[in-house]
Formats: sequence, C-alpha cells, structure tokens
Amino acid sequence: MTEPGIKLGFKRKLWEMGVKEPFLWHPDSVPHLLISGITGGGKSVCAQYIINQILNTDAVLSIADYKAGGDWDNIVPSYGEYLECDIVLKNFYESFLAAIKTREHHNRYLLFDEFSSYALSKDTKCFKNLMQMTGHIAFMGRCFGYHLILVSQQFNSKVIDTAIREQFGIKIYMGSAISTESATMMFPNCEIDKSIHLPAHCGYISLPDTELDIIQMPHIEEPWRLKELLVSKGNCHQ
Repeated sequence: MTEPGIKLGFKRKLWEMGVKEPFLWHPDSVPHLLISGITGGGKSVCAQYIINQILNTDAVLSIADYKAGGDWDNIVPSYGEYLECDIVLKNFYESFLAAIKTREHHNRYLLFDEFSSYALSKDTKCFKNLMQMTGHIAFMGRCFGYHLILVSQQFNSKVIDTAIREQFGIKIYMGSAISTESATMMFPNCEIDKSIHLPAHCGYISLPDTELDIIQMPHIEEPWRLKELLVSKGNCHQ
C-alpha cells in the first residue's frame, strides 16, 4: 500500500477553483525538505503544519530552534534553543551513526529552525564540522530513515554547500515576493517573474516531479492554537 504522504500545502490554481488538492511529501523516497521565506511570510506556520502531521506517526522528532522564538518549545523532549542546538544536532547525528553501524532503519526527523543564522555563528572549524554532519545525513539519511527539515530566511552558498542543498528534493519559499538571490538558490532552473506578488499565505514550491509551482497554505486565524495542538500531541506522542 502506498504511503498517504504528508501534506505540504495546496495547489494554488485548484484552490482558486474551490478544489483542495495537496502537494504531498513522501519521506521514504524524498527524505529532506527546505523551507525558506521572508519574515512574516508564513514559513513557521508551514513548518508547524507539517510537524503536526509527523506527530500523528510513530516517528521520533528532534527540534533545534536557534532563534528561540517560542514556536517550538515544550513539544518534544529532544529540544534545544540557541546554544543548545549543538546538543540536539550532536545527539541526532550520533543516533544516525549508530544506525549505520547496526544497519537499522529508523523513522527520525530533525527540524532545525533558523539554520542559516546558526551556521553563520560558527567559526571556520565548527562550520566545516557542521557541513560534514549535515552533508552526511543529507546524502545517506534516506537509507536509514533519517530526515532533515531545515527552516531559514535564506539558504545560500555561505550557509549550506550547493551539493548538500541539492539533496533536498523539496524546497518551499513562503512569501508574496522572492529576491533574486533566493530565487537563484532555491529554484536555480526556474524563471520567476519577481514583479508578481503572490496572494497572502502563498509561496513557491519545487518537487522532484514539478520544477516550480505555487503553494497555498490554509489560513490559520489563531496560530497559537496550532502551537497548543503540537504541544498536546507531542506530550502524548513521546
């Protein structure tokens, strides 16, 4: 039986016609996800919408929140903010290495919010080590059931190597407008008319079978209620 997939959001063209057809993420075949976007563009709500579904499964979730903005605390035990992100990443990576050694397949996710700021905070040696760990998981995670969800305002060559970024089969950019740099980094093979401003709660999405499309997220009147739901599910889940 085919896995139902995780809803990422909905196809904007069909949404306008009253049809809610989702874009689906199948982590077993496409292991990793990038979410970017301008401040206030909806990337945190997009990530929470996805995490809400992951908490419905038997997956083990770790969360690192470098910005410590209150979006992710108290959901799962494996959580760290700001400097504690080092510990969360280290533990996730060591679990990954153990899975390789024992040849076991798990179902584990690491959500890392504001990954770019975290990467830029590192000195040369620590940054190289960060890229080594991230790259190792990005290239081999699928074989052992390890998945990365990286969230940041911008992903460029200063914060994540191009070869690593290419391992993220799904890329989402939330916001009404996209900069030339972000368009180049997130969707290098696509022509985006940057004079067009997307409607609220929309963004761009790239999937393995679709180079570029427009994604519509459902409007959440009270985002704090979604956070409360995550906390409730997380407490029951662990």
